[in-house]
Amino acid sequence: MAARTETRRNAILTIAAVLVGVVALNTVIDVVVPWLRADLTQDRLYSTSRGVDRVLATLDEPVRIDYFWTQEGSKDQPLIRAHGQRVREYLEELERRAGGNLEVRFIDPEPFSEAEDEARAAGLPALAVDGSGRTLTLGLVIRGPTDRKEVIPYLSPDNEPLLEYELLRAISSVGRPTKPKVGLLSTLPLEGGMDPRNPMAMRGAPTVIEQLREQADVVTVEPTADALPEGIAALVLLQPRKLSDGMLRAIDAWAVAGKPLIVFADPYAETDTGPDAGAMGAKRGGTTYDLGPLLGAWGVDIPKDNVVGDLAHATRIRAPARNGGVRELDYPAWLSMTPEAFTRSDPLVGGLQALNFMSAGSIEKVKDARSVLEPLVTTSDRSQLIQTLKLGFFGDPEQLLKDFKADGIRRFVAARITGDIASAFPGADGTAAAGKANILLFADADLVSDDTWVIDDRVGGMSVGKRAIADNGPLVLNAVELAAGNPALAEIRARGQFRRPFTVVEDMRKDAETRFIAREKELQDEIQRTELQIGELQRERTADGMQQIVLTPEQAQRIQELQQRMAAARKELRQVQHDLRKGVEGLGTRLLVVNSVVWPLAVAAAALAWYVVRGRSSRREATS
Repeated sequence: MAARTETRRNAILTIAAVLVGVVALNTVIDVVVPWLRADLTQDRLYSTSRGVDRVLATLDEPVRIDYFWTQEGSKDQPLIRAHGQRVREYLEELERRAGGNLEVRFIDPEPFSEAEDEARAAGLPALAVDGSGRTLTLGLVIRGPTDRKEVIPYLSPDNEPLLEYELLRAISSVGRPTKPKVGLLSTLPLEGGMDPRNPMAMRGAPTVIEQLREQADVVTVEPTADALPEGIAALVLLQPRKLSDGMLRAIDAWAVAGKPLIVFADPYAETDTGPDAGAMGAKRGGTTYDLGPLLGAWGVDIPKDNVVGDLAHATRIRAPARNGGVRELDYPAWLSMTPEAFTRSDPLVGGLQALNFMSAGSIEKVKDARSVLEPLVTTSDRSQLIQTLKLGFFGDPEQLLKDFKADGIRRFVAARITGDIASAFPGADGTAAAGKANILLFADADLVSDDTWVIDDRVGGMSVGKRAIADNGPLVLNAVELAAGNPALAEIRARGQFRRPFTVVEDMRKDAETRFIAREKELQDEIQRTELQIGELQRERTADGMQQIVLTPEQAQRIQELQQRMAAARKELRQVQHDLRKGVEGLGTRLLVVNSVVWPLAVAAAALAWYVVRGRSSRREATS
């Protein structure tokens, strides 16, 4: 008995010693060698991207970052406080890596302090936390050696995956002496103004265009001009159409020369509010790109009469229901693309987390093309082509979902064109100039619109900043920076999400809803057909001139049968919804059991087995 008691005491002391040793080891490492650590998270949430050191290495003179964080304002906000601490730790990591070229100041703008006045003067808002008058400031001010300044007004936790890129982009921007010169040809309205769909509202310039103008010296290129501006480092075409022959030739020569070219060519640009958009009421019109013979010369095509639908990446929308009111459903013509749709090995999109497209086209390679088409964003195999006639004012989201039939083809909505291309305009001797392509092609122009990726947060009717819900902006800025600025920024990845969605539950909901919508549509069609039949019934006038419907026994029997079918169909619909709830609840129960019972029992069993084995070994040693 004494030996067993001694063995148990030794086991407890060993476990305590191990725990103390682990804590002590972590403390020593944190103080002596803070750079020695391992990031074991799936998305490497606590590691920097490959391009971080390259961007910091380009700094010739120090850049200063002022981090304003109100400690008192986030005291009772655990989500904000944890996010603020992660931002601080990341800034400390950047400062350590910069080798003296980055200075970080941590400032607590307490109420009625000079630090608070400094934050307000820099353009950082004070957000109300609760009804007690407490406020929160959580933002950054980045200053370069030439007095250039960039401000990130509010570091929203929802926007945390883009923090690394936004921060490094700002550091790179203020740290270089001059901005790169970029040519921008657009037939979309980029200066804001009145919204044709809502005459009482005003639209500002797209957020990504404002950011691009901060990042680069943007030179406007007129579609009717005959030549490109001198000295531009990259050329961006946004929904090009109505181009003069001279401009087509200038773009062709630019592409053949292998100069950086970024093209957004949309077969149905829904957010185009120009005079040719044809928008009516709350519905959207659409314009079509026109690049003449250029796409064919580059070895690709984007059909103008079709857009891509993808049930696996369909966007959840609210649409008018046939029987009145509003309902939520998946709209396959609007794509909410997630990381599995991106080419992970490509630095332009490999680190992004979400991209939103509106009625994007399909990029297809032309037969016998010599160029190389490398996909950047690809649909799932649950896709199909949708005629543009089924969109816009006469579109019916419910009918679109009911008629959807995936054809098993994965389609490109964004791609890189490299390899050999030839000019679309042969010379006088009949030969065409040849070159190497350096083209980024996006089959959607709507992705630059705020409608697809930005939400304007308002407090009391006043805007407190714009919140990103997708990576459309960083994608465009990445592309321009890669083409004309610091190529290392293209290697900055979006940081993973600290909060994770229940993807299995979402897939279950989508499958059930597809069945629900299809069956409901069949029922509604049956009701409409029957109403037409009733309208064609024999009528006879009464003495006072009023009409009265006279039904034969067969017609009355038909209506009774229809009512029975309606009741049965509605019961079937309720069963579909019940099965969905039951499936989700069952999944939740299984997860609860696994996390609360199975895993603790497994750990306890392993510990018990270890204790039994150790006890037998100790007894054998004691008796030998």
